[in-house]
Amino acid sequence: MIRLLYFLFCILQVGSLQAEGFATVKGRVSGEQQPLNIQLMRVENGVPVEYAGTSIASGGSFAFMLEPEENQPYYYLYDGKGYCRLYLQAGVETEVVWEDQNFRVIQSGNEENRLLETWREMERELKGDQKSDTYGAFFPRFESVRKNVNNWLSEVERILPNYVTELKEIVELDLLNHFVMYVAKRQQNYESEEQESAYYQQIMKSFPEKDSRLLKQPYGMELLNNYFTYKQTFIFRDREYTMEERLAELNVPELKAEYILAKIPTTDYRRYCEYERYYMPLLPESYRQRMRHLQERPVSILQPGELAPNLMYPDTNGQLHSMADFKGKYKYIDIWATWCVPCKKEIPSLQSLEKELEGQDIVFISISIDKNRKAWKDFVRVRQLGGTQLWAGDWTELPHELKLGSVPRFMLIDPEGRWVDVNASRPSDPKLKEILKKLLGK
Repeated sequence: MIRLLYFLFCILQVGSLQAEGFATVKGRVSGEQQPLNIQLMRVENGVPVEYAGTSIASGGSFAFMLEPEENQPYYYLYDGKGYCRLYLQAGVETEVVWEDQNFRVIQSGNEENRLLETWREMERELKGDQKSDTYGAFFPRFESVRKNVNNWLSEVERILPNYVTELKEIVELDLLNHFVMYVAKRQQNYESEEQESAYYQQIMKSFPEKDSRLLKQPYGMELLNNYFTYKQTFIFRDREYTMEERLAELNVPELKAEYILAKIPTTDYRRYCEYERYYMPLLPESYRQRMRHLQERPVSILQPGELAPNLMYPDTNGQLHSMADFKGKYKYIDIWATWCVPCKKEIPSLQSLEKELEGQDIVFISISIDKNRKAWKDFVRVRQLGGTQLWAGDWTELPHELKLGSVPRFMLIDPEGRWVDVNASRPSDPKLKEILKKLLGK
């Protein structure tokens, strides 16, 4: 875990700060339309995330001091419009200026930053104002940049062979992003000049990335979305370019999982439930957890008649089960833990209820929030617990709208997946048996 020591916007005014183990970034802004603040960004799963931020001092200076990660030394200065990639190392000071709407490194501090600045200068040809150009003028310019950068990288390989592989990856992805962003946002008609480009033919057969390196770039997920949006609009324009077809182009599990998460419906809970039931089983465990806990997703309304979450957890054999597996049956859910005394007191009543209603259209599902999976499995085996026994691993893995403050917690869901009661009676309460028999028509 990266630890940010502190950041100072007036560091240039108080003198040079050097600290062993920490990297320093100093900067100054000048010219017109200056930004009001500068952010230092990291990348998480192909999306830029603010790491620190500072306002600009009265003299135009700003600075950051931090302890960089050894295995991921890239950070990005962001002015609200564009990024400046930096390779930060402990004990190294990097100095930048912001002028003419762009960042420029004037003191690299290491060879990596010097090379990144060279590449940044080369790629400016792809970023300039193209309003006076015809649409097709971009493509020969793009090929010219590709040719020049390939020659440059060959020279870099001779001088600094230890870094050139990493640098090549960055350049390749940056070029791909420039090309896709341009055709996705600026294409003028369906039959355009990009189709004559050899690079276009190469990348549009299927998504060209075959590993997860894209997720280390701040534009990673934006590039993925732009790519598929372009194909829907200009290649598959006469029919729907389905989610299944898009996922089939992604041979990298991490990219596939991130794209599934990126396309989650965020406003309609019914659509979300349908999406979750179909795509959550395709996700590895860590991604399933993220899907369930994304703050952007719509949440279940905890009222009778509203759709309930499609709770999905593994059994003692590791086999996933979800509420959708039991469609057509009532689902009486017991959220419990082996360390919970009140929970264990309810077990005999629950077992009695299970036996009495055996064969009826109801399933009894116990979801453990024990962190210790072995302790839970042993308890289930020794006590010979019936019903469907599932393991959440921690109550934080339950949908956050349940607001689980304590256990046991009992809930009842109808055959169509709708809430009957979000705080149902306990098995030891005689009223529960009456309620269930009435629902079952007994």
